[in-house]
Amino acid sequence: MKNVKKTNLYLIFFSLFYIYLCNVLNYTQFPIILDPEMKKEIGQNVWRDANFIPFNLHKEDMKTSLLNILLTIPFGFGIPFIAKVNCKRIALLGVLLGICLECLQLIIALIVGFTFKYVDINDVLFNFSGVILGYGLFQAFMILFKAWIHKLNIKLNPFLKYIYEINENERFMSR
Repeated sequence: MKNVKKTNLYLIFFSLFYIYLCNVLNYTQFPIILDPEMKKEIGQNVWRDANFIPFNLHKEDMKTSLLNILLTIPFGFGIPFIAKVNCKRIALLGVLLGICLECLQLIIALIVGFTFKYVDINDVLFNFSGVILGYGLFQAFMILFKAWIHKLNIKLNPFLKYIYEINENERFMSR
C-alpha cells in the first residue's frame, strides 16, 4: 500500500463517514439480547423467520424496505469523498454492504439462538438500491457544484478545491 499523506479535509470526511458507519452498525445489529427469558418470550426461529426469497414482501415490510434505502443513501453519497470509486465499484460496495449487514445479523442470531432482527434478502436489495441512489445524488450534486463554481466564478478555498478535485478524480476513474 502506498504511503499517502492524508489532508485534514480528507480526515474530516473520513471521520464523518466512520461515524455514519458506526451508526449503521448500531441501528442494524443492536441490541443483542442474551437473556434466556427473552428467548422464550420472543421465540423466533432463526431459519424459519429468515427470508431468502427476493421481493417476497408483505405490506408491513414496505416501511422496513424504505428505511433500508434511506439508511444506505449516505453511503453512496459519502464514499466518493474518501475513496476513488466508479459505477462498478459503487455497485460492488452496495452489494457487499447489504450482504455484510445481513450476515452479521444471521451470525448474531445463530450465536444467541434466536432472532431479534430478521435476516431478509430484500434488505440486501434495498440497501443496494439506497447506495446506488446515494451515488446518483452525489453525481447530481457534483454536476450542480461544478456548474455553480464556473457560473459564479468562485475562487476555490481548500474545502471547495477538495470537493472539486473529487469530481476530477471521479471522471478519471470512469475511463
